[in-house]
Amino acid sequence: MDVSRRCSREERPKGVEGGIGIFPSRPSLRIATWIACALLFACAGKPRLQAPDPEPISADVPATQSGPTLDSGSIESLVDLAEVERRAGNREAEYALLARVLDRDSVHSGAHARLAALTGPAPARSVAGADDLVRRAVLHPYDPAALVAAAEALARRGRTDQAVEYLERAVWLADLDPSSAQIAIRQLSRLSDDWRLRRVVPVQVHADELIRARPGWRFRIRTLWLSVSKTLDEVLETRFVPIAIGSFDPGEAPNDLDLIHEIFVSSADAPGEGILAAVTERAIPADPGVFKKGVAEFLGRSLVVRLEPRATQSRVLAHEILHLYGAIHVLDDVDTLMNPAGTSLVLDGPSIRIVRALRSRAFGPGGIEENVLPWVDLAETVAAYRTALSVNLDLRQAGLAEALEAHLRSPERASLRARQATRLDTHLADAARLVAALMLADARREEALRLLNLSSQLYGLDTPRGRETAEQVEMLRSSLAAPASRSPD
Repeated sequence: MDVSRRCSREERPKGVEGGIGIFPSRPSLRIATWIACALLFACAGKPRLQAPDPEPISADVPATQSGPTLDSGSIESLVDLAEVERRAGNREAEYALLARVLDRDSVHSGAHARLAALTGPAPARSVAGADDLVRRAVLHPYDPAALVAAAEALARRGRTDQAVEYLERAVWLADLDPSSAQIAIRQLSRLSDDWRLRRVVPVQVHADELIRARPGWRFRIRTLWLSVSKTLDEVLETRFVPIAIGSFDPGEAPNDLDLIHEIFVSSADAPGEGILAAVTERAIPADPGVFKKGVAEFLGRSLVVRLEPRATQSRVLAHEILHLYGAIHVLDDVDTLMNPAGTSLVLDGPSIRIVRALRSRAFGPGGIEENVLPWVDLAETVAAYRTALSVNLDLRQAGLAEALEAHLRSPERASLRARQATRLDTHLADAARLVAALMLADARREEALRLLNLSSQLYGLDTPRGRETAEQVEMLRSSLAAPASRSPD
């Protein structure tokens, strides 16, 4: 399904020179909360969303509440009671208990999965009118086609806000019915100012066996990408939509994300348009060494991320997505999301400028030439990277100076600062080489030479890319040193 969109809009002032916090204390998940309310409406017969007054319901789920009731108790105790009712065949009581779970925890993946199984898709039958369409969507809240049909009926009656909520839920469930989700996205761009100004990027997600072993794992994946869309919205204005949720198994491969990423990309079929993502719950090994939490292609379209058990939001995923949009690492003591070793949820000014310059990029087949250069302002992109690289180099130089000053006072501190300042980083190297190529195309060869030299050092001269870039440096240096050829008199 081709759900990508590019929209133009005036820039809103957002304090680019400072930083922005991208994670709220809890992700905005109106969609999941709405589902809980709709389920309670279906179960108890109390309209929570001002839906058209229904006639007495005699459908898939009884309209009266029965079974055990709890005035208090943990969420998991409600889940356990729902399981007891399921085994006893008391669908009505199970339904009511699971709806209460979602009333307390709107992103409880297990409860969503069991309610989806309990309500099922809307039956194929003729409908009596708009009220009947809405009733079907309320009784079958995980059926994207039913949600879209109800939204269209509500929109015709002028109930735009309700229609938007139904359509957003259909997008949340896009992998179940991509064609209905595509219709929902078109309708949302017509009905909602927020969606009209927003790009939509499809995502093909694959989960490893550890994630798939948990109940409701697909709902967890859907909520994860909804959450990261919300948290990155201020800088990207993009909705990431999982249009396919599948599996992958790295087998007996070592617990190394670079290797897992290589295996994943080589074995998965990339979508025609969109991001290719894998998620795993493999824990970081206890062995000594450096083990990554996430891997992403710089300005590419694939990534692999480690998730914390049961997590429905992820700083690591947000960090890796920003690499797809060209963001680069900063030093360990900089307070920003682009610090790979940190915990900060704030994005620094230089990174904001890079991401905003590149957020209109495409995610199709091919490389940077097809997916980046035709879609961005090249002058602004070069300026954004030059600023970020200059800041990074200044901080590295400051770190080396601090290491020299600290040597006599604290050799251990000096050693740490020296390692931080000289650490190799392929993302920085990629950025330096990209900007060098753009400068060569603009005949700015001396600036390109300096950036290529930086790139070879950041790759490491003992790596293939480092040696290849060092050869480019020597060729360019020789070209600059050669006297200009003179035409005959």
